[in-house]
Amino acid sequence: MVKLLDCTTRDGGYSTNWNYSDKYIFDLMETLNREGVDFYEIGYRNYYDNKDKGAFYHCDSKFLKRFYEKKGNLKLGIMVDAKRYDESDFRVAEIDCLDFVRIAVRPDRIKDSLLIAENLYGKNYKIMLQLMDIKNLSEEQYNILNEWEHKNILETLYLADTYGVLKPQELSDYFKRFRSYNFENISFHAHNAMGQALDNSLEAIKLEAYSIDVSQTDGGINGGNLLYKDLNEKSPALLP
Repeated sequence: MVKLLDCTTRDGGYSTNWNYSDKYIFDLMETLNREGVDFYEIGYRNYYDNKDKGAFYHCDSKFLKRFYEKKGNLKLGIMVDAKRYDESDFRVAEIDCLDFVRIAVRPDRIKDSLLIAENLYGKNYKIMLQLMDIKNLSEEQYNILNEWEHKNILETLYLADTYGVLKPQELSDYFKRFRSYNFENISFHAHNAMGQALDNSLEAIKLEAYSIDVSQTDGGINGGNLLYKDLNEKSPALLP
C-alpha cells in the first residue's frame, strides 16, 4: 500500500511564513498518527535567505527535539534545498532529532544533489531525493541519474510537479523512464495549479508509487498540494 508523506507545514509555510504554534504541531501530529500517515515533513533546514522567516524555515535539532519526542509512529523529517546545502548543518541522524532528509533539486544541480545524498546517507539519515521541474530535465541530466551508482541509498526518488502542469499520462511516462534506470522506489509530489493534484496522485498510486504527498490544508504555492480529505473521499480504500 502506498505510503503517505504529510507536508502541511513545510509547503504550507509559503502561506504562513513558516510560523506555527506548538499546539498546532502537536495536534497535527496526533491527527497524522490517527490517519496512519508514515512521514511528516515539518519544515525546511535553511539558513540562507531567511530574513523574517518563521522557525519552521530553519528547524535545527534543538528546535525539533520537543516535536521529535512526541512524534509517535511518524518518521519526522525536513527538506533542504540542494543550492542552500551546507554540510556543517547536519551532524548525524542519531543526535539531530530527524529520521529523514528530503533534498530538493532543480535540473542544474543534479550532480551536486547526488553528492549531498551520499554525504547525508553516511550520517545515517534516510534520504529522499526530489527532482523538481522534471519537464525541463535534459538528456545529459537524465544520463547522470541513470549512471549514478548509489541509487540503493535512497529511501525514495520523488518526482515533483513543481508548477502543477503535468497530466497523468506524462506522469506515467516519467515513472516508466525512471524505473528503467533501476530506481526502486519512486514517489510523487503534486501541486494543484491546474487542478490536477488528485488525478495525478491517483495515477501515481496506480503506478505503485512508494509514497505520495498530502496536506491537511490548502496553503502553499502553485495551487497547494493534494488535500488528504480529497484523497480520502475519492479513494478511501487506498489509505491506511
